[in-house]
Amino acid sequence: MAQPSAAATAPSTLPASIGGVQVPTAHIAEQSISTTFHIEVMNDPETGQPMLIGSSDPHHGDLQVVTADQIIAKADEQHRTIAKAVRLALDYEAATRQAPTGKPRSWTIADSQTGMPLNGVCMVGCHGGHLELGSGRGTAEEVLCTQYDQANSTELPISCGSDDGEDWATLSVEIKSYPVHPDEEKRIPLAAIEVTEDHYIEDLDPDGLAVVIDKLQQRVNAMHIRHAELIRARNEYLGRQA
Repeated sequence: MAQPSAAATAPSTLPASIGGVQVPTAHIAEQSISTTFHIEVMNDPETGQPMLIGSSDPHHGDLQVVTADQIIAKADEQHRTIAKAVRLALDYEAATRQAPTGKPRSWTIADSQTGMPLNGVCMVGCHGGHLELGSGRGTAEEVLCTQYDQANSTELPISCGSDDGEDWATLSVEIKSYPVHPDEEKRIPLAAIEVTEDHYIEDLDPDGLAVVIDKLQQRVNAMHIRHAELIRARNEYLGRQA
C-alpha cells in the first residue's frame, strides 16, 4: 500500500488579516495534508473465497491483498496523518482568533510590607478579581493576574479511592502572571495545567474507555488554542516592556 501524502511546508502567503482581524502569519506555513485509506472484502473470482483488499492510493492503483495486521499498521499511519491535519486546522484557528480588545487595566496600590507604591498593568485577558485593589494594599509577591480556561467543558467522573466519582473539569489550562513580582521572570505569563494524582475513572468497559479517549482528545485540541493564547499574552507583555 502506498504511503499517505502530505505536501512539504513553504513560507506562508496567508492574508495579513481576515475580517479585519490581524493574522500572525509568521507562525503558519503553507501546507497540504491528504490521505486515502480504502479497505474491502471481496470474493476471489477463481476460488470464491473472501479476500481482504486494501489501498492508500486515491485511484486505487495499488489495490492488493493484505492481512489484518497490515491494515492495523496502515490505520496507525492514518491516525498520525489525521492528527497532523487536525493540528493544522487548530493552529490556523488559533492564529486567526481575534485578540481581546481595549487596553489592559492599570492600577497603583501600596506594598503592604514596605508602603511603597506598586504600579501594575493587568495581563491581557485577566479574569482576576484583584481584591487588593479594593483595599489599596497588597504584597508584591502575591498580586496575581489569571486567565481561566472558561471554554473547558471536558468533565469526567473522577474518584479517589472510597468515593463513587464526581464530575471534574479535566486538564484545565490557566494562564497566570504576577505583574509586580520582584522577580521579573514571574511577571511574564506562564501556563498552569490543573491535574491530580491518585484519582481514577473507574470500571470502564471498552465503550466507556473510548468515550474518555474522545473527550481527552477534544481537550488536547482545545489546549492547542490555549497555547496560542499564552503566546499572545506573553507577546503583549513583552511588547509593553520594549
